[in-house]
Amino acid sequence: MFNKPGGIKMINYCVRTITAFIDDNSVDTIPQFVEASKAFEERGISVRTRRVSFKQKNWKESSIEQTSASLTSMGIWGFSATFDDPKDPAQITSAWSIIENSDDGFVNFLLKNNGNGLDTNTISPLVDFIMKVSKRKNGIDNFRVGVSFGVDRPTPFFPYSAFAENNTFAVGLEYINVILQVIEENNRSSLTTIKNKIIEKMEVICKEICAVCEDIEKQTSMKFIGIDLSLAPYPYPLEEQSVIEIIEELGQIGRSRGETGFKFGDNGSLFIHTFLTNIIKSLEINPELLTTGFNGVMYSVLEDTRLSQRYASGNFNISDLLLTATTCGCGIDMLPLVSRGAKKAIGSMIMDIFALSSTLDKPLGCRVLPIQNSRPGDWTNFKHLFFTNTIVQDHGIGISIHQLPAQKDDPDVYFERRG
Repeated sequence: MFNKPGGIKMINYCVRTITAFIDDNSVDTIPQFVEASKAFEERGISVRTRRVSFKQKNWKESSIEQTSASLTSMGIWGFSATFDDPKDPAQITSAWSIIENSDDGFVNFLLKNNGNGLDTNTISPLVDFIMKVSKRKNGIDNFRVGVSFGVDRPTPFFPYSAFAENNTFAVGLEYINVILQVIEENNRSSLTTIKNKIIEKMEVICKEICAVCEDIEKQTSMKFIGIDLSLAPYPYPLEEQSVIEIIEELGQIGRSRGETGFKFGDNGSLFIHTFLTNIIKSLEINPELLTTGFNGVMYSVLEDTRLSQRYASGNFNISDLLLTATTCGCGIDMLPLVSRGAKKAIGSMIMDIFALSSTLDKPLGCRVLPIQNSRPGDWTNFKHLFFTNTIVQDHGIGISIHQLPAQKDDPDVYFERRG
């Protein structure tokens, strides 16, 4: 929060989502949850969406349509279901039914590491599902499909939100403007000073959020499990909150007049990304704050206007996104792909994400949007409040080891975890 001239208190952050985790027998608790969550607005904190993540895995067409309509009438923006075995035709059928019979239903394939291994036989059915979804509505519905690894603590962010415990809830924030304000006010200060001032402001914000959530707990008997402090963008035209703006503003500090402006993808980008990550992690380990989920920097290509611009101009590529995931990006998210050859590329990306998640012991996700009949250099043409547009780059090729008959017979691959 900050004060405008005249002493009017303004809030430069909001709740991106407050997400309830319930089983299919607890739907009647949702209206009370929605009503109690209005405590945020009563304190001047806007809430962008309210969401529900279900335990249920068996979904029928009629129940999906009924659930969607009922939740909408209650003030719920969207719902999600989590699946754990893409080799199970029943789970694939249920996931497809959600995509086909709703506009607000999300699906997440949360692949638990078997020991510390990947069953490579899960790759082909996952890729086939994503490609099938890509044939609907010019590929936009893959916005509602995620694959994730290592999400042991539930995140409120869709599509990776996964049910863990009944009658619980979590909160995701939008606070890019908080950080930009600190940078603007301290652009002649050291990085340590900037870091400490951001942490100081965010501690106040998080404590206020936790206080509201404690009130919601008392009103609903639902358990608050934490805040996901991931930096989440929101695109133009409704708003323009860009993670890349933070990185580029930090990259301009100390620049002399006449020097070329710093852009994301230039040398030093990983350093600044890691600097932001360290701020988030400092908050995450604060014993006075309750956190959950990814707690990372979200590079969502089609949800971040400036990121999509840098991608279109070739400032960074898919490998750069994977590089950020080695420190604390959240994976490959909202990336448009050329449909030709996409099956091999998507399968390889999922395996890359597993390798990083498994080896580094961190939560990561993969959400990609193959665009039918597209070619490298084409622009996407999405019309959605959560979307911006960018070009579709050549994704290159990938590996096919999971399709080898010998690998299908012996599918588990294990990686040693660092540390």
